[in-house]
Amino acid sequence: MSWALSIDRETIANVSLVEEAERALDAGQARLAVRRFALTANNITYAAFGTVMRYWDFFPGEDGRGRLPVWGFAEVVESRAEGLDIGERIYGYFPAGSELVVQPERIDEAGFIDAAPHRAELPPAYNRYQRCSADPAWSETIEPAQMVLQPLFITSFLIAPYLRELNAFGAATIGLTSASSKTAIALAWLLKAAPIEGVKVEGLTSARNAAFVEGLGLYDSVRTYDMIEDMPVGEAYAVVDFAGDGGLNTRLHSHLGTALNANVRVGGAHWENSAPVSDLPGVKPEFFFAPDHVRNKIKEWGQDEFNRRYKSDWDGFAAAAAEYFDYTEAAGGEGALEVYQALIRGAVAASSAKTVRV
Repeated sequence: MSWALSIDRETIANVSLVEEAERALDAGQARLAVRRFALTANNITYAAFGTVMRYWDFFPGEDGRGRLPVWGFAEVVESRAEGLDIGERIYGYFPAGSELVVQPERIDEAGFIDAAPHRAELPPAYNRYQRCSADPAWSETIEPAQMVLQPLFITSFLIAPYLRELNAFGAATIGLTSASSKTAIALAWLLKAAPIEGVKVEGLTSARNAAFVEGLGLYDSVRTYDMIEDMPVGEAYAVVDFAGDGGLNTRLHSHLGTALNANVRVGGAHWENSAPVSDLPGVKPEFFFAPDHVRNKIKEWGQDEFNRRYKSDWDGFAAAAAEYFDYTEAAGGEGALEVYQALIRGAVAASSAKTVRV
């Protein structure tokens, strides 16, 4: 028997650990035993937007409930797919559970895609699986950083040039909500490494996380949520919204008014208040969907240049992040359930980086 986290698609705090019967492989399929995966606020965003953004569609559950997408490592333990050998270690997108059956196609030295019919219309960036043997940067010691940070770093890597090309929407200050989240921290690091001329970056965070955010040294200023109404309105401001909190957005839009030039919504760290507000005053929020921007940037830069820029920035951030986060590992299904529930309660420290060993 295998296990998985089973989540109510609309009430994501409703989660249970379920057993699933192992099914026989069809010709052309392979069974991947999940060995390790990360659980972060990024995964809670997947759940919060699971229906709207079709994250629930990747791994259908037999019980009709959601299977949480996670990033991690697996081992090929059974294969009826030519060109994929038992024992290979694979990095990619998995359900929070102990196994995934895939239908590998376009197999090459670097990896393969899962061509399962139900994934055909889903963003291809999530359907690609990488052979660790083909990744010169891979090692078991770097796996925690790769699982925890790399999936969200790509989003920050894409937002940074987007903001630069639009000159930060003409704003003097960019505010990052949920400034303690790992995706916001990655964007703050990128903007500090290559600033937008004349533009400051402000971290918007809870009082509980203010000291951590200030200690990072990545933000020009830090403002707690209870200080929103004290924000000056004489200069143009733009928001990159990692919190996705309807109440917070209402306060920002109401207070800043016409001084708010843009609100780019990225995540739903404040998942319990993540329902979009339909009648916000002022500028209309726009959703930043990373897979669309990946395609655009590869078309603009070319694949080789995209890879070069990404690797350079990722290597720099991964090295710096060792000073920002503490990596801890839970064990098995019960451990995964416990970490997920802690994330839902907001009981995981901003400095903590959680992984699960299956």
